[in-house]
Amino acid sequence: HLCATFEKEGVTELISSSGGNAGLAVATVGNQLGMSVSVIVPETTKPLVIAKLESLGAHVTVHGENWNAADKLARERVEANPHAKYVSPYDNPLLWTGHSSMVDEVVQQLDDPPAAIVVSVGGGGLLCGVLEGCARQKLATTKVIASETEGASCFGQAWEKGDVVVLPGINSIATSLGATSCTPVALERAKDHQGGFAAAICTDAEAVDACVRFAQDHRLLVEPACGAALAVAYSKRLRDVHLKDVDGPIVLEVCGGSGVNVDLLHSWKKEHLD
Repeated sequence: HLCATFEKEGVTELISSSGGNAGLAVATVGNQLGMSVSVIVPETTKPLVIAKLESLGAHVTVHGENWNAADKLARERVEANPHAKYVSPYDNPLLWTGHSSMVDEVVQQLDDPPAAIVVSVGGGGLLCGVLEGCARQKLATTKVIASETEGASCFGQAWEKGDVVVLPGINSIATSLGATSCTPVALERAKDHQGGFAAAICTDAEAVDACVRFAQDHRLLVEPACGAALAVAYSKRLRDVHLKDVDGPIVLEVCGGSGVNVDLLHSWKKEHLD
């Protein structure tokens, strides 16, 4: 939605900062629209993801120890290029509206409104979209649960404090959740949501365990950033806290399969579970 809007405005180059799905999304859509795409990724980005970005035609630059450093360079390049537009991985209303269409599809496909929607949260873009969709569909009884890992819990800490928190760094296996702060709009929309809201924080081990069990149950590979959301269902500790009073369909937003393969999943399991 965001990239297509820029293309209609005559933009010819997209510059983004991401080491995960957001960068891959820009590379995929930009390629389809015939636009040049540059993605600045942090040093924590997996070689697997970099190879995928390059295979999609993106120009990849590795810069900085975390996403914030990569993002700073991306913004500087946009300022120096009048033909380029910056594509945030999470902080743009057009992104949120695009994400919100997921809720429209959920409502269309379920016989009853969802009792809960569980999403992973990093900078808060997907969360903003889900909450926007809930508001548009008038889901006043749908609980929304945003989950992240302990070492990347910028949203959870901000939710507890009531204001944006800036983490000193990311200390988690879930590097795709690697924003050191969330968009304040995510906090505002979470507070305004009528159906109930909760911020869940899991351990890296719980995220990895959820990835392993999801692979066993559904034959699908996802990375720990997605495992954070799945852990709300797979971890008894989190399930008892956040889902014990939920009665009805529970929707888990499953995303984040770009930075994982069988060998990586095995290594995460060996490090955190064995």
